[in-house]
Amino acid sequence: MGKRFDTLVFPGGKGKACTFSYDDGVVQDRRLAELLRRYGMKCTFNLNSALLGQHAEGAAPGKRTVDISKVSPEELETVYAGHEIAGHGLFHSALNSVGTPLASYEITEDKRRLEALSGKPLRMFAYPFGVYDNDVIEILKQAGYQGARTIRSTHAYSIPENFWEWNPTCHHGDPELMTLAQKFLEGPPFLPSLFYVWGHAYEFDGDDNWSVIEELAAFLARHSDKIWFATNGEFVEYVMAYKRLEYSVDGSVIYNPSAIDVTIRAAVEQTELLGAGTFTKVAPTAL
Repeated sequence: MGKRFDTLVFPGGKGKACTFSYDDGVVQDRRLAELLRRYGMKCTFNLNSALLGQHAEGAAPGKRTVDISKVSPEELETVYAGHEIAGHGLFHSALNSVGTPLASYEITEDKRRLEALSGKPLRMFAYPFGVYDNDVIEILKQAGYQGARTIRSTHAYSIPENFWEWNPTCHHGDPELMTLAQKFLEGPPFLPSLFYVWGHAYEFDGDDNWSVIEELAAFLARHSDKIWFATNGEFVEYVMAYKRLEYSVDGSVIYNPSAIDVTIRAAVEQTELLGAGTFTKVAPTAL
C-alpha cells in the first residue's frame, strides 16, 4: 500500500480561492456589490437587521463625514444578488460585554429577521467591533452558524483550522494590499491558498479611494483561470466537505458523503473529482 498525500483543490481544479467580507449593510454596498459582480467576485455582506433603513452620518477613517445610512429591507434581494447575506448582530453591540441573555437575543433574533428577509438560512457571522469570547462562539453554534470573521489581519493565505476565529488576510485599506495580492498569485499552485479581504464600504467614500477596490478586482479578474471566487459560506461548505471525506483502510476508495463535489490533488500533476455521495476508486500514492 502506498501512502496518500492528498491536498485540497478548489472547484474547477483551481489551487487558489478569494473571498470578500463587508460589514454594516451601508448604502455604499449598492456600489460595491455591483462592482464586484461586474468582475466576477463574490462577497459576504454582514448586516444588522434592526438598523436596516436607518439614516445617519458619521466620521469615516479618513475623517470625512460620510453617509452611513443602511440599505432598506426591501432592497436586500436586489443589492446583494449573487452575494451572501450574513449576520452581524441585531444592533451591532459588543457581544462579549452585554451579558449572555442579551448576546443570545442579539444573535438569534438578527439571524431570524435576516433569514425571513433573504429566504435562506444564514451560515456566516462577523463579530461587531471584532470582539467575542467563548460564550459568544457557543451561542453562534447553537443558532446554527458555521463560522465567524474577526478583524485581525494575518497577511497570510492559509486555510483556517478554526472557522470560529476566521482571521482575514487584510483590510482593503492595508498599504500592502496589492503586494499581498501579487504574492498570493505567485504562490505555489499545488498549495491551496486563500486571499481574504474585508472592510466597510463607507470607507471608500471617507478615503475617496474607490479606485483601490476597482484596481484589486480588475487584477484578480485577470487571473480568474487560477482563482475560485466564493462567498464565505461557500468556502466553508467546500472545505468542510473535503474534511468529511472517508477513506478505506488501504486508501484505494474514497467516499464523499457531502452534497457537493470535491476535488483533491493526489500528486503534483494528478487530481481526482469526488462526486457528491459517491465512492471513488483511486490509485494509492507511492512513497
